[in-house]
Amino acid sequence: MITALKNITFAIWILFSTTAFAQVKFEKVYGSTGYDKGYSVAQMYDIGYAVVGTTTSFGSGSTDVYLLKTDSMGIAVGQKTFGGINIDQAYSIESTSDSGLVIAGYTNSFGAGGYDMYVIKTDKNCNTVWEKTYGGTNWDFAYSVQQTYDGGYIIAGGTYSSGNGSEDMYLVKTNSDGDTLWTKTYGGINDDEIKSIKQTVDSGFIFTGYTKSMGDVSGDIYAIRTDRNGNTIWTYKYSGGSEDYSYDVLEDSSGPFPFYYIAGETKISPTNLEGIVLTVGPTGFLVTTKLYVGAAHDGVNSIAQTVDGRFATVGYTYSFGAGMSDLVMYREKPIGTYAGSTSFGGGNIDKGYCIKNTKDGGYIMCGTSLSFSALDRIFLIKTDSMGVATGGVINTTTGINSLSKASGSKFTVYPNPANDAITIVTGLDASSDTDLIVIVTDLLGREKLSLPILMNASSSPILLNTQGLETGVYFINLSGENYFSAQKLIIQK
Repeated sequence: MITALKNITFAIWILFSTTAFAQVKFEKVYGSTGYDKGYSVAQMYDIGYAVVGTTTSFGSGSTDVYLLKTDSMGIAVGQKTFGGINIDQAYSIESTSDSGLVIAGYTNSFGAGGYDMYVIKTDKNCNTVWEKTYGGTNWDFAYSVQQTYDGGYIIAGGTYSSGNGSEDMYLVKTNSDGDTLWTKTYGGINDDEIKSIKQTVDSGFIFTGYTKSMGDVSGDIYAIRTDRNGNTIWTYKYSGGSEDYSYDVLEDSSGPFPFYYIAGETKISPTNLEGIVLTVGPTGFLVTTKLYVGAAHDGVNSIAQTVDGRFATVGYTYSFGAGMSDLVMYREKPIGTYAGSTSFGGGNIDKGYCIKNTKDGGYIMCGTSLSFSALDRIFLIKTDSMGVATGGVINTTTGINSLSKASGSKFTVYPNPANDAITIVTGLDASSDTDLIVIVTDLLGREKLSLPILMNASSSPILLNTQGLETGVYFINLSGENYFSAQKLIIQK
């Protein structure tokens, strides 16, 4: 069986967590007896988060794809591993229109040969719907996946199995069941690879990565804009330094013409890498270049944009912060006006790989940390809209079960629709020994009510005053160690 699911208790090093106004903030690291890394994060339908990466702590093989589920407060509520007896890793996760998830990476545990692209589709409870491999007899890697407007998926990475050179940029378009509709390769005689892809407002695609075929053999930033069938409309290449690599791209369609932000790193001095964000116009011309220059190495791995036209990036810095390398977040106003930076981490190496907007107007970031353990740990940070999290560190050991057991049975709420008060029946028995927290959010994920429930009362009916809620639709999130459940609440005044 391809999927490996295990019931495992593992240690979680948890940093201080607080809630301020409607925006939840926390900094947490998670891990066990081996190496555990987080490369991508998605907010789910229940306002919680799903982090994907790789683990050597548990699973079936050398490394396994690792899925960690948390609630909206960053409390780990479940985990799952995917893979076989060899190497399996994941680099991209996205929420899907059916409230589930799609995950992309690569495997050499099964497939056509060598390494193959590995894509997993789950339902909202993280149960596997389907999993597929794509590629030929050589090496094929997936680094980015997106659900497309037609309900299918676009998978991007690199291939040694087909194309023009050593490694070519590789796209696979599928239907909703993961069946291949078409594939495309791009590149020359040397290595060329896609790190990120987004669908554009006209149903085409913009993707970016690097090329060693079209310019400097040490690497140039390379972006390609295509139509919906993968046919090239224009290309853009940046070669400002001796080594240039891009890792993420997004489309800004807020104005009359789309613009594209490309994030990565460039070696403009003989010794140091610097973070870079390029703004590229609608036909592939350079508009602005933003460099993050420090005294040592700095890089940008991911970029996100908010509704007010700002964008934020996450990456790493050796130039400032608490330790050797810190996870760093930069915030920019429109047209690259610097708005501030924040570093996160401890005395060792900490790096950020993914940043996304959250429904409450803040940001969620994930990466890896070596500052709070002798081995790599998943680093998950939730900030407010200004990039502020919590600071302060608390090391706590907590046990959680697999996702199949962490999702609690559906609790009962009555009346629903409600007016001034509701009663919640958890269904837990008196021996559950579970502290719970009830959080009510609106459809944007903004917290409206919260109520902690001590373990000796969690099996009793919970009375919640809803007089302060306006008419509308809300979500009730009920979570605790080894338990998570959510459902809809309707308020009618």
